[in-house]
Amino acid sequence: MTYKSLLPLLPVQPTFFTWRDEEVAMYQAGTGQPVLLIHSINAAASVFEMREPFQRLSQHFQVHACDLLGYGNSSRPQWRYRATIYVDLIQALIERIGTPTAPIAVIASSLGAAYAVVAAEHRPELVSRLVLICPTGIGQLDRSPDIGAYTIYQYLRSPIGRILYRLLTTRTSIRLFLTRQAYANPANVTRERIETYYRTCRQPGAYYAPICFLSGLLNCNIAQAFARLTIPTLLVWGSDATISPLRLVSNFVRSRTGVKVVTIAQASLLVQDEQPEAFIAQVTPFLVGNTSR
Repeated sequence: MTYKSLLPLLPVQPTFFTWRDEEVAMYQAGTGQPVLLIHSINAAASVFEMREPFQRLSQHFQVHACDLLGYGNSSRPQWRYRATIYVDLIQALIERIGTPTAPIAVIASSLGAAYAVVAAEHRPELVSRLVLICPTGIGQLDRSPDIGAYTIYQYLRSPIGRILYRLLTTRTSIRLFLTRQAYANPANVTRERIETYYRTCRQPGAYYAPICFLSGLLNCNIAQAFARLTIPTLLVWGSDATISPLRLVSNFVRSRTGVKVVTIAQASLLVQDEQPEAFIAQVTPFLVGNTSR
């Protein structure tokens, strides 16, 4: 990838490593305890939604972030994406960054949080803490793909599906999504945010991963993995989240005792971007706390 082709998603330039013959964009800043940021999954997803935690946490931690395959500055191959691909990728990142003597903290959002849970359950000795932002996978987006999902996927792979994708990712559609689902305060739906999300939707190959998400192929049931975890876990929820409403937190609390829950006011799905100061104020003490299980 050349510099001119890169999306300006974070204040540092990405480096790339090859995974399954594709290029994964990685970003790093700061020193100290390692922290890995994982973004959510949607039609316009990228590490851009993690820019506030990236900049603020890098003042005290060694912060790593990535664009998942199919998004941001990473490769966007013509794959039929499945949840296991992202679980395996996040596990590879955990193994790449963490060690048993210096395990990493993982902060992940929405469906990305579900994948992070399963990956952490596979390699718990490499993960010290989990921060899950409006996570899915228990009671939401947890139904295994069936023949209906594959039928929808085939439809979305057709020329009609491409037209639908372009309609879904116009600036007007992005504004509606951000206003109704991502941010509680419409004033936060700025021109910069809209334009960045729009540009990431218009990159070559941007269509392939989102249609797998829309068809249900990326669903991930984490009920058993979450219940088995012993890694200290903090759930962060926006009080005004609509697409992943606050009531869903009860699914996680019932699955496992000892989980910490924080609700941040005047925030929706992208609470880490909408209320970054309140988010960091809650997350930082958790990251530096005692790591005993």
